[in-house]
Amino acid sequence: MKPRSPDPTCRAKGKRLRTLRGLVRHYILTKRPRAQHELDSFSKQSFEEALERAALARHENGKRFGHQTRLREPVLRKAADILLDGAKELHRCRSFDQLHKLIKEQLSGMRGLGELYYYDTALRISAPVHLLPKRVYLHRGTRDGARALGLDWRADWLDSLDLPRELAVLEPHEIEDFLCIYRLWLRPGMK
Repeated sequence: MKPRSPDPTCRAKGKRLRTLRGLVRHYILTKRPRAQHELDSFSKQSFEEALERAALARHENGKRFGHQTRLREPVLRKAADILLDGAKELHRCRSFDQLHKLIKEQLSGMRGLGELYYYDTALRISAPVHLLPKRVYLHRGTRDGARALGLDWRADWLDSLDLPRELAVLEPHEIEDFLCIYRLWLRPGMK
């Protein structure tokens, strides 16, 4: 069975994209603008505003992000309250790694949240304070993408040096997005 196209526009003159370079180019042309717009919308807010919106997993229009549609509203509200109570400590973080780790610590023991929520929330909160990740964090879909490429999918994160060179044109947070979106198209040794 052939993998479904991650996007109906994932065709080049009627031919499926089959190379890693082609998929990266497709990401840059069709997915990067959306992802950048999302981060830009958070960077225009104060830290506290971005923190609350990120914790509630809301687009700028108030609708929930697709990655978090299965999370229950009371769980998100409680997470937002906890993170807002610890906002000063979160704001003092000097790297994405610190921010991500602190979010996980502050929300530890809460049922209904997981790796993807911690990462997405940290990424969105990092925008106003310019603390984007320096490595590629793995969780759910990104693990599948890393595994499909034959990478160490069991790790918590991957260093850029561990990745195929075709991905070097993407920032670490974009590689995370790419691995998730194109996971069904990837395979070991792809160039």
